Amino acid sequence: MPYLDQFVIPLSGLKPGMHDYKFIVDDEFFRQFAYSQIKSGKLEVDLELEKEETVLTLRFTINGTVHVMCDRCLDYYDQPVNGLERLIVRFGETSFEETDEIVVIPSTEHRINVSHYIYEYIHLLLPYKCVHPNGEGGISQCNREVTDRLQSHSGEEQTADPRWDTLKKLL
Repeated sequence: MPYLDQFVIPLSGLKPGMHDYKFIVDDEFFRQFAYSQIKSGKLEVDLELEKEETVLTLRFTINGTVHVMCDRCLDYYDQPVNGLERLIVRFGETSFEETDEIVVIPSTEHRINVSHYIYEYIHLLLPYKCVHPNGEGGISQCNREVTDRLQSHSGEEQTADPRWDTLKKLL
């Protein structure tokens, strides 16, 4: 059985009303997506599915940590991830995304794979800039050697490329 099959919810035979699902997202989950910014993590996803006659409302509650690269020092660290996301699934003739929150699937579809939505929601919950949190006393947890090297190079004078000077003369 392929790994992502555990994220498939059968729709045929599902009675109207509330249904709860629990998924564990681990390192193997992120390996299924080739170009993932996240390479490992441990998260719990609670999915509350409300089925109505022509609409499904999916509410995702995501909690855990992911192992991401620091944008400042390029070392990895554990980033807490917590959030709520909602997806509305309508039935129609063909599959398409109506908006970021509304998806239309064919009325003949008898199952829905939520793995891609979970993957996207986890990435959307990451901060805009992933940086080590500050430790005790407000001291950065970044790799000291890398930050010191960056600091030493930031004060260097940039020498102008003489080719630009020649091009400026043309103006």
